[in-house]
Amino acid sequence: MTTDLKLIWLRRVLLVKVLLTLFAWGLPALLGPSSLLAILRVPIPEDPTYLRLFGAACTAFGVAYWFAYRDPVRNVAIVKAGLADNGLITLVILFLGLAGKISSAFIWLSGLLTGLFFLLFLLLMPREEKRLAG
Repeated sequence: MTTDLKLIWLRRVLLVKVLLTLFAWGLPALLGPSSLLAILRVPIPEDPTYLRLFGAACTAFGVAYWFAYRDPVRNVAIVKAGLADNGLITLVILFLGLAGKISSAFIWLSGLLTGLFFLLFLLLMPREEKRLAG
């Protein structure tokens, strides 16, 4: 696959990632009422502080992904951070799921999607240009 085609596909993947990060994970966890989360069978802690902090972090990452979408080569560090973000989330969901601690199909689907984003970011990562000193 040519570099230009990889960048086109990476931008498409990043756009989907922006939308999901903001509207499926970030904003609902940050601002969504408990009734919305209950419909998705997402466990709601008695003190929702960490849930809201998670939503804030996801929303911030969604904004960062928007900058990566606009210029993936210039913002390759965001794509690299996305590797860690998606990889770690996938591993945590897999670990907790295998331990029998996840019953929500929404969380399982989220784990599947973050695993897919991890693989796509890995495959489509732009190469950093060697910079000349001087």
